[in-house]
Amino acid sequence: MIKKMLQQLAILIQLGRAFFPSILLISLVYIFFTDFVQGKDIIITGLQSKQTGFFFLIALLFWVLITWYTSRLLAYNHDRLFRVAKKELYHSPRLLGYFCFTVVFMALTSLQPRYDQLYIHALILALNFTLYLLLHRSIVQFNNASNPDLLQKIRMITWMIFIGSIACMVYVNSLATYISFLPILQSGYLYLVITRRKISVAHAKEKNTDPDHLIEKARKQYKRLIIWIFTDPTRQKDTLNKELTMQTEKNIFLLFMVFSFLAFLIYLNFIFDISFARFVSPLPIILISFAVLLGAGNMLSLLSIKLQINFHFLFILSLVIAGYFVETHHVSIQKMDGATTDFSQRPKLREKFNDWFKNNYQTSIMNPAKEMPVYFVIADGGASRSAYWTASVLSTLEENSNGKFSKHLFCLSGASGGSFGNMAFYGSMRQKDSNRLAGLQSYLSTDFLSFPLARLLGPDLVIPFIPGLTSADRAKALEISMEQTSNHDSISAFMQKDLSAIMHAEGSSFSPVIAVNTTRMQDGTPGYVSNIELNSEISGKRIDVLKLLDKKETMNLSTAVVLGARFPYFSPAGRIKNQYFVDGGYFDNSGGGIVHEMILDLHAMMEDTLRLHPDHPYKQIRFHVIHISNQADGKDKISKTHPLVNDLAAPIKTILGSYESQTDFNNIRLSLYLSELNKTDSTFHAINLYKKGETDFFPMNWSVSAKSLDKMNQRLKNNDDLKELTRKIISH
Repeated sequence: MIKKMLQQLAILIQLGRAFFPSILLISLVYIFFTDFVQGKDIIITGLQSKQTGFFFLIALLFWVLITWYTSRLLAYNHDRLFRVAKKELYHSPRLLGYFCFTVVFMALTSLQPRYDQLYIHALILALNFTLYLLLHRSIVQFNNASNPDLLQKIRMITWMIFIGSIACMVYVNSLATYISFLPILQSGYLYLVITRRKISVAHAKEKNTDPDHLIEKARKQYKRLIIWIFTDPTRQKDTLNKELTMQTEKNIFLLFMVFSFLAFLIYLNFIFDISFARFVSPLPIILISFAVLLGAGNMLSLLSIKLQINFHFLFILSLVIAGYFVETHHVSIQKMDGATTDFSQRPKLREKFNDWFKNNYQTSIMNPAKEMPVYFVIADGGASRSAYWTASVLSTLEENSNGKFSKHLFCLSGASGGSFGNMAFYGSMRQKDSNRLAGLQSYLSTDFLSFPLARLLGPDLVIPFIPGLTSADRAKALEISMEQTSNHDSISAFMQKDLSAIMHAEGSSFSPVIAVNTTRMQDGTPGYVSNIELNSEISGKRIDVLKLLDKKETMNLSTAVVLGARFPYFSPAGRIKNQYFVDGGYFDNSGGGIVHEMILDLHAMMEDTLRLHPDHPYKQIRFHVIHISNQADGKDKISKTHPLVNDLAAPIKTILGSYESQTDFNNIRLSLYLSELNKTDSTFHAINLYKKGETDFFPMNWSVSAKSLDKMNQRLKNNDDLKELTRKIISH
């Protein structure tokens, strides 16, 4: 018995190896769309309009087709496995296509909290597998007992049900409708797969006409192709089996190629057309891209079997070799025109502060007894969630204080999405937008995900082999997404400008320091892109990225923002010279470290001045820090670690854990320093999207659904800390 069990286990391992790509993608779809907040929000976005719902269904059916059919091609070329696992090899392609529906069904049910439980998913999986066995046996029996004409009529009815179900799902476009109709499509898929052979053979006999010479020649060539594809090279089929294979596979193979070609055109369209990518939405892009990647991978496997050459190894080897000659992730650096600012002439921090102080405070009307607050903003990273929350908080402070907030604002520092929100707010203020809050929220609710996602899932793998595309990676696609929105608003126009747009503020009373925080990949050293230079004695080894540029070189504001938001694997490290930069959050996810250094330097300057001039207005200054956070403080329970994980992955788990902890400690040190400096603990203001004790449920992604944005807007209206800070600003 033990021997038999081990033999069965060995067969399962061989099946898993043969169909590993299909199994992997099905597993990834399940994990991402059921376990991750981002995945669930993408589904919500994918079903929020009829056109996105339509593309979702088309993408799902294409994924099912590719999974089933390419797995069949591989199954036909595993005769050795067929001899020991005939039944398993026969069922595997059908079951894999069937489970594509199952994991999507589980993902949809997970949007309902009461069904988002592991045991519910296990129950759904068990019921689906049982239903597969029952349906498969029933359809096979019916297929064997029925004549081809009846099967053909029922197939036509099945296609009509398919079309009607899809039309109903798209028209109603509700979660309940999709959940209700998916099992119908799943059952219809099984019928179409099981009955196709008998119908194809019958049609082949009816069409036994004599074609002309050219058609006959083309038919023979096509026949040889079909036989070659469906025959294991280690085994030769007899003439009868070859002819049977030809008659049963020729039509379905042709349809497979036609559908694949049409889907590939759609795939190319959303890779190169940002408007179409946004129209399709991320959910269909993921499914279609997975299908294309799976098809390409399985075809490479098929060629490897046929030609006895490991093409997967050759592809990976080619990527490794190409990497020595081609850089695919250069930061988009541009040449300045003659009128553009020279970054070597940026003001020092102290110089900037004194200019800002003169512009924003009139000593002739100052009340000597009144505190003069100077606000530093630090904003947590978190993609669009962070950007939307940061800009919304800043705009609310500005509007509800009747413009008083901006007169006290000296610095905007952040990482990743926090930098994006800061930059968008800066642009709105400099552009003097009316109805600022609504405009910023409209811009930051844009789908920034679809276009770079399309580049991530496919093209970025082959960029080294395509001349002229080395600067068109997914990071560049994210920059383009920030620069191009459907309504062509002033913020997207601002993001297209180069860094000179934030260097000088002649004619504008709004001229704070802006700092985009980044991290050097090679050694984890923090860096920054800013409109000032820091005192190296205070900032230490912190890298001033703009000093790495040659004279007359610059970058767009969108490029600077993305430089601090390159979180692999979604955005790759960006290369400037031989240095690579990633998300600022790797070292400091709030930008609090650089603000701490600024306050240290400015406090030292003020102390020196007040020793010589005790009545200087500096004595009224109080530094305040506004920490705009979007991090849930509900900590995961510390649990036991598996010994194997401890042995193999302890460094990785430690690094991932320190990512958030390091930021927390930086912020705590900054808060304690302010308390000591100002002799009060009321100058560090935390404005968090989450309430105390909540776990993470807002998606951290470059696209946020309307449902999640509505919840964020409610948090904005009801945030007590924000209201209290507004009252303090007004009172000053």
